[in-house]
Amino acid sequence: MNETHLRFAPEILQRLGEELIPHPDLGIVELVRNAYDADATECVITLRNVNEIGGDVTILDNGDGMTVEQINSGWLLLGKSPKTSSKVSRTGRRRVGEKGLGRLGALRLGTRAYLKTYPRLDAGYATETISLELNWTDYEGVEAVEDVRLTIVSHEVEKRMPGTEITLHGLRQRMLPSDVRRLARSLVMLTGPFPGQNTFKARLLAPEFTEIERLVQDTYLGEYEYKIMATVDGAGRASAVLEDWRGKVVGAASHRDLVGRRKTAEYAGLSYISPPARFELYHFNLSKAGFDVRGSVEAYTAVQEWLRAVGGVHLFQRGLRVQPYGDPGYDWLDLNLRRARSPELRPSTNNSVGRIIVEDEQDLLIPKTDRTGFLENEPFAELKRFAGDVLEWAAGVRQDLRNRQREADRQRARDQVKKATEQVERSVKKLPEQVRPKVERAIEQYQAALGAQLRSVEDDLLLYRTLSTVGTTTAVFAHETLRPLAAIEAIAVTIQSRAQQDLPDTYEVRYAGLLDRLSRSASSMRTFAEIPLRMLTRRKRKRTIFDLNGVAQGVVDLFAPYVDDAGVKISLQLAGRPAHVRGSIASAEAILANLIANSIYFLGGVGPSNFRQVIIRTSTHATTVVLTVADSGPGLVGISPEEVWLPGRTTKEEGTGLGLTIVRDATRDMDGVARCTGIGELGGAEFHIELPLAEAN
Repeated sequence: MNETHLRFAPEILQRLGEELIPHPDLGIVELVRNAYDADATECVITLRNVNEIGGDVTILDNGDGMTVEQINSGWLLLGKSPKTSSKVSRTGRRRVGEKGLGRLGALRLGTRAYLKTYPRLDAGYATETISLELNWTDYEGVEAVEDVRLTIVSHEVEKRMPGTEITLHGLRQRMLPSDVRRLARSLVMLTGPFPGQNTFKARLLAPEFTEIERLVQDTYLGEYEYKIMATVDGAGRASAVLEDWRGKVVGAASHRDLVGRRKTAEYAGLSYISPPARFELYHFNLSKAGFDVRGSVEAYTAVQEWLRAVGGVHLFQRGLRVQPYGDPGYDWLDLNLRRARSPELRPSTNNSVGRIIVEDEQDLLIPKTDRTGFLENEPFAELKRFAGDVLEWAAGVRQDLRNRQREADRQRARDQVKKATEQVERSVKKLPEQVRPKVERAIEQYQAALGAQLRSVEDDLLLYRTLSTVGTTTAVFAHETLRPLAAIEAIAVTIQSRAQQDLPDTYEVRYAGLLDRLSRSASSMRTFAEIPLRMLTRRKRKRTIFDLNGVAQGVVDLFAPYVDDAGVKISLQLAGRPAHVRGSIASAEAILANLIANSIYFLGGVGPSNFRQVIIRTSTHATTVVLTVADSGPGLVGISPEEVWLPGRTTKEEGTGLGLTIVRDATRDMDGVARCTGIGELGGAEFHIELPLAEAN
């Protein structure tokens, strides 16, 4: 018999290195988390020439350092961490490290990794320096990883503070300004903007860090409108409390109140099988009126800026934040989806900030190999279910409060109408006999006209309730579409990279065009997923003065991937000076989005792409701003310029006939006039939206 053993080719380092860390900040943060496990109170990250390939990153901490034995049995042992057998640090911290693979991914960011560490003695100081260099080029010419010999060097030093310094030399890819900002945010948010003492701090020596640190630490948690506080204990029993901005408890939930909302026999009354957790959520009313009520209107703009940096629900395990939960664009609790389904009184990632805190002493939550969050196992799903139940309960409490307030307002309005009617009747009876009949007829005519106006409003209300339902459904669909789209885009990039490496001779001829088409189609789909979510933003629905030029540019940029995929050329011709109008940005975006979508639809069957043209023009006049949208399509066929605005009138197959009705009504809401020309300057339909010019101040 011949004895043998498993061996690993050097390529495994690439698979577990570059492909394990999708963003540089994840690798650097992994080394910072190691510093936390080593009982460091501070970790400093220094970047040198990272804006180009070959730069350096240094991670320096004041933790306990490592002995030669710890380096051999832990730091160099991949796939197994000594933390799994020693879960509590010297000072009692719950360790956050796991497999040790994240460290490999971080060290592979450079072509060389240099370790220098000063192990702590029982007396609290270090008398030895231990160093080790990993030169990844040494692994390129060997058959197996274990063929490369490493040398650990140690020297005696004068008494000094313990700690560890890791330098990543020769970065394989440069860090863009967006990467540095992402790293800065990750480090600042590692301990988060929430109250409570934390004995650990990570600092990045870069201006971006100082800026984000100031923004995050200038906390505005005290400006919330409502606060949710909920817990689930070790037995899986939960409770929750909802407070308003005065600190008054407006709702309290027992375990049955939370679980029973699902009304499913499978879950009703059952305990959560998640680790014990605490959930806090601060919901803000981002309106000047709301801040005025609380007497803090001066904080209005600052809170909006702060929420853009910290908004969302973050997950903290054993004192440190876990990525990507709470990262921009990663709405893991579906706050925005819940809000899209039922917009009223619900938090979103734009108007709330929160955290879920877990210790997880039983290790129920299992980190993914690439360190981007946890595996979607049952305990993690139950943790999300607990948070979702709390959010649904709080929304129900607030809805009940709002309904009671509305009913009180309706009753007050009815009482006022009744009182006013009685007063009018008494006043009419006091009139002289010769004029009383004329006044009574005038009142009857007024009541008839008012009734007709109310019926018209009710018709519009019914129409827009229908549109609201369609819009809500569209927003839900859009939100859900973004997830598979992100996966498609990521897979396309990976295939492109691998195909270029594996098929260099045939890539350009056989695969480049197809992959480019796939990427452009995915970007086109992303446009339609992002449009409704962008237009539902609350701040855009407020009436204000804004520059129509900026809105037009933003909508055209948003539509760009879809327009390119359709082979349409848009010529944007903006006025030479600001085109200030009064109204809501959402209304202006709705006008432009509908007109652009119409043009692209009718240009679909028009000759080669060089004939598919759209002009979007803004022009300013003495008292008005005119928005013009013209295309080279077939023009109006089978419908008159007057009929295009009527609901239900359309020449599109399976069209709703509501798009131009929305354009007309949105224009009216902005005190403007909408006109249509059957054949315009490009030969197709041409629309003119004339709005009053508003003063910029």
